[in-house]
Amino acid sequence: MFNFRNSIVVCPHCLRKLKLGNLKFFCVPDEENRHEVRLSLADRIKNRLPVCKRNFCRNYGLTIREASCRFCGEELPPQILFHDKYLSFCAVGVAGAGKSSYLTTLLHELKYSGLPWILQAMDVETTKLAQMNEQNVYEARHCLKGTEAGVSPRPQLWTIMDNSEKGEKIPTYALTIYDGAGEDCEHIDYTPLDSRISRYLSGARMLLIMFDPLLLPSVRSEIRFETLNASMATERQTSAPANMVSMVNSLSNYIRRNCNIPPGKRIDRRAAVVITKLDALTEMVNGFSSDSTILKESPHVQSRGFVESDSKMVDLEIRDWLTRQSETAFLGAIDANFKDVRVFGVSSFGRPPDIHKRLARIRPHRVLDPLMWMLASEGVIPTI
Repeated sequence: MFNFRNSIVVCPHCLRKLKLGNLKFFCVPDEENRHEVRLSLADRIKNRLPVCKRNFCRNYGLTIREASCRFCGEELPPQILFHDKYLSFCAVGVAGAGKSSYLTTLLHELKYSGLPWILQAMDVETTKLAQMNEQNVYEARHCLKGTEAGVSPRPQLWTIMDNSEKGEKIPTYALTIYDGAGEDCEHIDYTPLDSRISRYLSGARMLLIMFDPLLLPSVRSEIRFETLNASMATERQTSAPANMVSMVNSLSNYIRRNCNIPPGKRIDRRAAVVITKLDALTEMVNGFSSDSTILKESPHVQSRGFVESDSKMVDLEIRDWLTRQSETAFLGAIDANFKDVRVFGVSSFGRPPDIHKRLARIRPHRVLDPLMWMLASEGVIPTI
């Protein structure tokens, strides 16, 4: 029987750590005969999953793995009970930053990167969303629309299995991804929706803070209007600094409030700052030089580990670029609030869409770098 103390279970919906008594178990031989299975005294003492003991049930005598969280009432995929480490990140950013497009290409690259990892969706909702987004981007070659504001999307639930390990037991990791609407993240207020957003913000192992460089006045003045128009997911014409600084301060306030962190102390949370739409910046005279590390292929996948020297060089190059654009307020806000910050640059598509917002062949650039940083920080892959 499955011994519960061998696993650390976190509810992917409310992000609370769950003990055995925090779970409500159900036997589901079919939808009409679904019934609760209560923990016996022996189950509680031995810290094990319950067994169905209903007479004439076809699951009689079988260990029950269907469960829901007693805190939030959400159902839990059975796979969530069987993993070696829990990983989670929350993607935030202003509207049009390209969060959904980035996550689509990140997951696609993770599947087909050549790494010895098997990526599997835990539930139907995650499967449907991934299939729909992949079809739109990789087959139909369409840019994704932004996440709908005012509606809290369900987290994506994934399992990563490390197939490089030989033996009967394969290391397995639970990966939860939350992608909120940019409009909701920019101005968080005390509403039921915002309380759910803040829950993900405070509970995530890493924050993925997406920064759209096309909102910077210095960038907009240097690239062609056609490129700008095709690469913008919204009609927004405002500049980024005030929005991004305000969002970072709002995130920080929520996390401090929920985690009881005093104002003078940096938040002990990894913050991956991701500059998106790197492909559009190649038109800039005052952009990145042709021999910049950030424009080279990422070495992390080929090395099967996180190459620290490469990542630090990319971090320095982007910080230098932002300084030359006179846009240091955003990074200043990040560094002042978060203890562990790393800056990345990515291109989800490899080149800007055409004037009809149609995509060419998808060739993502460095999209796995932030995830590799998180995996290395969690001890899943080595730091080289």
